Amino acid sequence: MFGNRDGVFRGREGERELLNGVLDAGTGVVLVDGAAGTGKTRLLAEVAAVAARRGFHVATAQDELDQPFLLARLAEREPDGPTLVVLDDLHLAEPGTLAALRALLPASGDVKVVWLLARRRGEGADRLFAAAAQRGAVRIDLRPLPEQEVVELVTDLAGGVPDHDLRALASTAGGNPAALIGLFDALERDGQLELDAGNASLRTDRLPRRTEALLGDLVGSLSGTARHLLQVASVLGQRFEPGDVAEMLASSTATLLPALDEVVGAGVVMSLEDRLAFRHEILWRLVADSVPPPVRRALHREAGEMLLARGDSAVVAAKHLLHGAQRGDVRSIDGLVSAAKALLWNAPEAAAELAVRALELTDQASASLLHRTVIAVRALTAAGKLAAAQALAQEALSHQVAPDAAAKLRHCVATTTLLTARHAESVEISEALLREPDLRPELVGWVEITRMMALLGHDRRRAEELAESVVRTHQGSPDDVLATALAVLAAIARDAGQPGAALELAREAARSGTSHDLSAYPQLLLATLLSGLREFAEADGVVRRVRSGPSAVVTRQTMTSVVQARILLQAGRIEEASIEARAALAVAEETGHETLVAPALAVLAMVAVHTGDLPAAVEHVERYRGRAAVDGLVFSRAYYQWADVLVTYVGSGLDEAMALLTGEYPGLVASGLFAEEPRAAGWFVRRALEAGDERLARAVVDRVERLAGDHPAVAAAALHARGLVDGDAELLELASQQHRDLWARANAAEDLGVLLAGGPEDRAESVKALENALGLYREIGASRDSARVLGRLRKLGRRRRAAPARPASGWSGLDDTERAIANLVAKGQTNRQISTQLFMSPHTVNFHLRKIFRKLGISSRVELVMRSRDQ
Repeated sequence: MFGNRDGVFRGREGERELLNGVLDAGTGVVLVDGAAGTGKTRLLAEVAAVAARRGFHVATAQDELDQPFLLARLAEREPDGPTLVVLDDLHLAEPGTLAALRALLPASGDVKVVWLLARRRGEGADRLFAAAAQRGAVRIDLRPLPEQEVVELVTDLAGGVPDHDLRALASTAGGNPAALIGLFDALERDGQLELDAGNASLRTDRLPRRTEALLGDLVGSLSGTARHLLQVASVLGQRFEPGDVAEMLASSTATLLPALDEVVGAGVVMSLEDRLAFRHEILWRLVADSVPPPVRRALHREAGEMLLARGDSAVVAAKHLLHGAQRGDVRSIDGLVSAAKALLWNAPEAAAELAVRALELTDQASASLLHRTVIAVRALTAAGKLAAAQALAQEALSHQVAPDAAAKLRHCVATTTLLTARHAESVEISEALLREPDLRPELVGWVEITRMMALLGHDRRRAEELAESVVRTHQGSPDDVLATALAVLAAIARDAGQPGAALELAREAARSGTSHDLSAYPQLLLATLLSGLREFAEADGVVRRVRSGPSAVVTRQTMTSVVQARILLQAGRIEEASIEARAALAVAEETGHETLVAPALAVLAMVAVHTGDLPAAVEHVERYRGRAAVDGLVFSRAYYQWADVLVTYVGSGLDEAMALLTGEYPGLVASGLFAEEPRAAGWFVRRALEAGDERLARAVVDRVERLAGDHPAVAAAALHARGLVDGDAELLELASQQHRDLWARANAAEDLGVLLAGGPEDRAESVKALENALGLYREIGASRDSARVLGRLRKLGRRRRAAPARPASGWSGLDDTERAIANLVAKGQTNRQISTQLFMSPHTVNFHLRKIFRKLGISSRVELVMRSRDQ
């Protein structure tokens, strides 16, 4: 009997039962149809071996030439015992052989003979198989195992459920049980199988030598044309376009069709929706390694040149050129440089890799060395690798350098010093360059832009004088120098508290620039001004235009993220703001963009205040405090100062916040802050009234009313501030309706509720206003502010307004206060620290903690920390 599902019968239960039945009967005809790769030959061999063990005499023809002689011997003499006759490849048999066989089959019913006849499916012996089938022959159609049966067999062979990678490797067997068994035997002997909790995967820390040998046999069984095709395809990657292979072979896809059918049919390559792919990385690397290194380099170079010439992705072309280039190969190195220039704005990291590699391969005596150095420095700068760019430029400048190349390298150094917030150094280099009599006209503009930006961070008076001079002398548009000058004047007007002039200048600047990367600053400055005035839709539109522009330079992308983060924060989309700011901060710190570190930290500090994470807010402010003095480019310096005062108030109390305001930042109230952040006006009035400083409160009101002009957002802030100073409920209610962002509306509603809480007759209106504020804070996600308002409502004897039904248990069952407390516990804060943050007693915090523990099914703060990490 066929037992234990041995050999090819693993996964073929139906075939095993049929063959067992025929051998048990000792007579009959079995017809086997099998395509290539289905284990037909192995099946016949196993049946013959089993029959021999069961006492059968086995008669087998060696090939189609031996078949007539075997049939002649069988016709001359009846077998003297149970016999198995095995005839394979009958699709190749001569007509006479098939006729003789048809004549023998009817006589076999009276003797103990089992005929096992096999052919390749659909390729011949049709009359023989049809006649035998009419006489009751057993039919076995060997097809590849279906996917589910393959998975079951692989699970059995591997001892666990295979992951995606292991299933992909198993697919190279083409559903052939024998091939699968051989493959997994090799994997086991190589120690490649790894089991974990009933799941099987491939190990990557060992070389699969036996597995590679087995797969090598699979590839080696292909025709020479098919192997040649695979080698070229392997250079293109694990996935490849058939047309690319044809082009590299100077052929056509139609001509290669037979070879393509062969490699797909053999299970080496599979068809995806849009291209072909090697079935597994091991197969791909096996074929790729069979190409001699010099040939592989040449093929990579040809592939890169083909893609570049065709206008395809320069990034993909660049990868091939990197593999194909070598020292002294002028053609390859020139290809690297060309690709680097093509990628400079759209894929700067790839451009930097290409340019640096080209430089490494360039002989020091080459006339192209300096030109390639300039390209490499520019690419490194665009990729945000500022330290590397500056070091390479300065190293080149330490040698005798032609004036033209020296000017380009010095401008690159001026740019990197600007981006690393070394503004005075950038100004010095730029001005020295501009004094050069032979500075090329096309470079003059970029040096002027760098000088103006550096002066904006270093010497505002000189920056303004220079920008005004540019505006007077430059005519026409587009003009990036003019656009930068207008943007510089807009930033100065913003900081001087002239929102109307700032906005007008910024709009003109945005219109004046080109699509070049440096035009991002005027555009993004316009977005910050629009957002400050709560024109969120227009601000978002500007940012989207910048992001969809042709440049992927790191400076541009990171500055865009910083600006987007503050727009999101001002619009009340606090979680999104945090994500954008953290992403920008990570890039800015990694690449050395000091100019962009402070803005990202300022946004994160404001986020932390409103989510109740005081330690984080303090840390962010302490980190940017030393940097804010050299910013003023992206956000105004007043914005950083306000965030500092706010965090100081929350963390250290009113006295220290007021001391900071009157001591270190005495000009803050008189700045343009309230046009950049209108809701700050109400906050300052509240603090001034809390401190009993009516003079300061009225100074804030006077300043915001002067700034209001035709700007609805600032006008609403003026109403808010005046309502607080005068104790005018109608003005506060009007402000809560007219404010153009959720934060300010919530602030005004809360202030109205606090004002009305003073009189018993207004208590209902007070509760209504506070509940309105609570709803807005919840919508924003400001858990600290929500908890504060809940505390005010409790003092009025009003329990929290019914919220949407929550689950009785689990993280989603926590209310706003409980979630805020849980988050602060997870950050390591004590009950007393939390009580200060959320305006409640330590006992109340402890009460809420017990509720949190009950809902989460835990019993300690340690467990709460662990649970919070999973959220």
